[in-house]
Amino acid sequence: MQGVNLTSMDQVVGTLMPFIYLLILGIVLSLVFSLVELFSIDRVLKLVRGRKAFVFLGKEAYYGKLYIPPRSKGGFEVFYVDENIENPESLIAFLIENYQETGNEKFLEKAKILLDYLKKNGLMDQELSLEDIRINSWASPSLVSRKVYPDELGNLWMIISFVDFMDDEEKKGRWKTLTSLYSKPFLKRTKRKIHNSLNYVKDKLTAAVSSSTSVLVGGLPKDLQKTLKEAEEKTIGAAIVQSYDPLLENSIGRLVTVRVDDVEGERKLYQGVLGEYSDKYLYVLDVDYRLQMLAKVSNGSIVSAKPIVEIFGRRVNLGTHLEVIEESNATRIKNIWGKPIKVEKVVAGDNEVNIGKVLFPGEETSVDQRLPSGYLIHYEIALESDVIWPRSKAIVVGLGDYPPRVLESVLGGLEVKDLLKKII
Repeated sequence: MQGVNLTSMDQVVGTLMPFIYLLILGIVLSLVFSLVELFSIDRVLKLVRGRKAFVFLGKEAYYGKLYIPPRSKGGFEVFYVDENIENPESLIAFLIENYQETGNEKFLEKAKILLDYLKKNGLMDQELSLEDIRINSWASPSLVSRKVYPDELGNLWMIISFVDFMDDEEKKGRWKTLTSLYSKPFLKRTKRKIHNSLNYVKDKLTAAVSSSTSVLVGGLPKDLQKTLKEAEEKTIGAAIVQSYDPLLENSIGRLVTVRVDDVEGERKLYQGVLGEYSDKYLYVLDVDYRLQMLAKVSNGSIVSAKPIVEIFGRRVNLGTHLEVIEESNATRIKNIWGKPIKVEKVVAGDNEVNIGKVLFPGEETSVDQRLPSGYLIHYEIALESDVIWPRSKAIVVGLGDYPPRVLESVLGGLEVKDLLKKII
């Protein structure tokens, strides 16, 4: 009788063992995946985490500090800097309403602190008090950030920092980064080589783990095999990022030419210093980015000039760039800015005049007709920038200069060799 019981018990244990193994393996994979996701932030985005930048998404741009949480699957958040919070009075009214409903003093204290801060920074009337703020359900809600979800990344054109909008501290940090790229310290070069070597080793281990798992789960039901396979691919895909690219690795810290599908739908070429790359992004510094502008002319003068995209989170004032001089049978357009400008076209109702001319400071071009009031001037200005482009919209075409050791073999000659001795 005991023998029969033992045999039955062995059969039960034998039947359950594959499921016990599967449960243990699932728990291990879940723990590994959770740990991996904590460190799963894209290595390009890590470089700009916490910095101020413009995020061009669709036909809009958002300015603020970048917050990139782990396990966000590529999504991130743009927090507007304090001077550009939208409708802060609604935020204070919301806190007051919560205090009135709950009696919790923390809401009232937070409202007081926020009001004092906004008044101190000139964002609200100095005479305003908490008693003056009305709870208005029809008022526009407050907004302090823009969340960019993973399914929106297909509409992401770029993340860009304009040098003209940086403070002194940000500029110092930027030059430190550029200096490090131009002349990498020995330890930094060694660290990167080790990192790339480890990526290669991890690729091999991934293949081995994948093969072993396939053998282990081969006898399980098909639905369980499918579930386990998906968990394995998800874990390995997060842990082992195929980020090494030999054609880009030799371009880090060098001038590169990048072909970009730009915001307005045109394909353009830009140059800059390649700072970093990943599977999803290119980080290019010191780019003269050509920003599309639109000027409206009324009664012989420019009444507004702004970027073609709508910007949230910052009131952008790029200065005055053009002057129009209207004559009896012509309209002259003059560059009064300190840098070159490209005037692309003039649009007056259904009448469009293509110009496509670069004007250096003080230069002008003309349209051989007097234009009606309310016409538009499409033009571009170039701003020194650091740009992150999605690799779906940008590709490094090639280097913009010769590496020293390649220069000798390509050009040759004793004069080149003498020159290289000074720069290698």
